[in-house]
Amino acid sequence: MICLLDGTRFYAESCITYKPALRNTPLLVTAGQGISIAANRACTNIGISKFTPIWEEIDRLRVHKGIVYKANFNTFSHHSDRFMTALEKHIQGARSMRYSVDEVFYDVSHLHQINVDLNEHVQALRKAIYKETGVPTGAGVGKTLTLAKVASWAAKNCQPYQGQCVLISEKETDAVLKQMPVGKLWNIGRQLNKHLTQEGILTAYQLKQCDTKTYHKRYSINVANVISELNGIACLDISVEREKKKQIWSTASYRDRLHHRDDLFAELAHHCAEVMRKIRDQKSEMKTLSVFVSTSKYDRCPPFYRRGELTLENGLTDTSFALQQLRALFDDLIPDNLTKQPIYKVGVGAPSLIDAEVKQFELFNRFDNKDTLNNTLDQLSDRFGKGVIGFACQQRSYHEQQGEIEMLELENYYTDIKDIVVVKCV
Repeated sequence: MICLLDGTRFYAESCITYKPALRNTPLLVTAGQGISIAANRACTNIGISKFTPIWEEIDRLRVHKGIVYKANFNTFSHHSDRFMTALEKHIQGARSMRYSVDEVFYDVSHLHQINVDLNEHVQALRKAIYKETGVPTGAGVGKTLTLAKVASWAAKNCQPYQGQCVLISEKETDAVLKQMPVGKLWNIGRQLNKHLTQEGILTAYQLKQCDTKTYHKRYSINVANVISELNGIACLDISVEREKKKQIWSTASYRDRLHHRDDLFAELAHHCAEVMRKIRDQKSEMKTLSVFVSTSKYDRCPPFYRRGELTLENGLTDTSFALQQLRALFDDLIPDNLTKQPIYKVGVGAPSLIDAEVKQFELFNRFDNKDTLNNTLDQLSDRFGKGVIGFACQQRSYHEQQGEIEMLELENYYTDIKDIVVVKCV
């Protein structure tokens, strides 16, 4: 039996944890002035949900005296770590896997075997986590990872479950699967959902009845695994390490456009450094550096898109060397006149990676990836927040102008001494 414990409305509730006076105030969280990424319960109660354009809902939000918070992922990441640490303290000895910023899988088979009431166990755990961190949680328990995800969905969307669902009997499991749209299943993406719907498979229960061999040939091993897991046959395991990414990208779009060379290069340098950090995190090396810049198709200027790639002789993890290669590509990437063709979207990526842990070393290769320097930079960023230290060319001057939507932002409680909470006793 596997339990999935996940934070409920995590980003919105993180804001409320630090600003408890806002608990009954409608609150949206956004990464910019476009689409909201989280909404608290008060927002949902007035008909505003996440993943909607803010400008479509801002008038209704103002009528109900709601507010918008710009996401501070630095503070959110530290809050996520607090949540994970508190949870793992209560499940010591059990196999577990951090799946995302607010989701943890852990094995409760040993409790089920000695007839522990899993509903009571999960409820006690949820109360303890809320008391210690202020993060409300939902929980789902099933025989496999996929069924744990199904139970987690049922806990939020089906009656009579209220925040937690334990699926043990096949009858109860099938009743939930019959209510669950196939597109809500874990590992069933948009395109797969489209193909399955065209076949007449609308619910998770209908997919469960399908033949694994047929759907393996028709689609992929992933779909066959989903069918097996829905039938209680474990194909995925929390003890299995995630496969390393085959390619890594960092991209962004800019509402106010990039009109100057220095601003454009600083943004590209920032994304390049992000890619190199992620490459080091998963113990890989880059063999190809790819960079692109593009105007917006909605701008009244001649369209411009250009992509440059550079194949490297050695596997690369050094940020400073990557920035040098970026500088060499830069002049060929930009339009002749950035004022007439301002850049809307940029991206830096590593489309070709090798595993640094199993690579073949060359006897006479003396290329230095400056591991000590880069590891020190990574440790400082982890401890004090991203951007606390970097190379001069990463100094960013682009700032999105304040629009009509007023946004608040959480302080950097964990990384900026000026934002440390001060309690005055009078």
